[in-house]
Amino acid sequence: MGQTIFGRNPQAAIYADETCDVTSIDPRETPIERYRRSFCQGAEVRGGYLFDLGDTEGGMNQAFEEVRADFGIPLGSMDNLIGLRPYFRADQLQGLDSLDLPSALYNTGLNILHQCKWNPVFSSTVVVTPSIRSDFTTSDHAFRVFGLALMNWKCRSDLTVSLGAVYFDRADFNLLPAFGIVWTPTPEWKIDATMPRPRISHRLWKEGGEAEGWAYFGGSIGGNTWAVTRESGVTDELTIRDFRLMGGYEVLEKGNRGHFVEAGLAFGRTLEYERADSELNLDAGLYLDAGIKF
Repeated sequence: MGQTIFGRNPQAAIYADETCDVTSIDPRETPIERYRRSFCQGAEVRGGYLFDLGDTEGGMNQAFEEVRADFGIPLGSMDNLIGLRPYFRADQLQGLDSLDLPSALYNTGLNILHQCKWNPVFSSTVVVTPSIRSDFTTSDHAFRVFGLALMNWKCRSDLTVSLGAVYFDRADFNLLPAFGIVWTPTPEWKIDATMPRPRISHRLWKEGGEAEGWAYFGGSIGGNTWAVTRESGVTDELTIRDFRLMGGYEVLEKGNRGHFVEAGLAFGRTLEYERADSELNLDAGLYLDAGIKF
């Protein structure tokens, strides 16, 4: 239930040159062209389910579905581009019959990316996402803006250091520093120690410049804040939060295509109403997410 940004998961997008210069190491390594030579960059469908592991009152299962479309506008070259991603996401809450909870929550907006490579060493990434997050019964505090700004320094051909800030516009997390190191010691390994979604990836196979498959292990922050209407008719802000450890498998294909499947443990789960000043600790859960780009 994380905030949507460019890349498969928001909070992990580092759009600088993340790969080492493999052609200087092995001429047989052909990079995959991840973009299409057109305004339309494709679409993506995602979905998932989180199963609560508790057997007492307080258990809550969660499901979601999301659709996205990608568009790209090069400003002279692919080193300076603007990306546009309209999206729509629906989350369903199952269980907790004794609590005053909406059955569905929605998040829809436009993800705007500006990526610029200033020179062979420095690049910048700016992401702004104006959105509506609510149960569609109220507009009170429903409009929110996610933001990410990073300066990326490619200090070596296989090492990139990033520093910046991320603005979640959530009741629990607001403005946090964003920092990380992306190290690609070999074409088969990638260590992305970027907060708030660190990840270690290993390439399992490669078919030239057409496709490649990766296995990965990492962590992330889940959840969000939505504007809702309580049963009494009073508007409030509902925040659901969890922390996740996951493993996954992803296939990257030429032309911004591919698919992934991811499973993991969600722990430290909480549910909180802002104005009522009430918080409920939830049991840990197991989740499974999957998606396809076409």
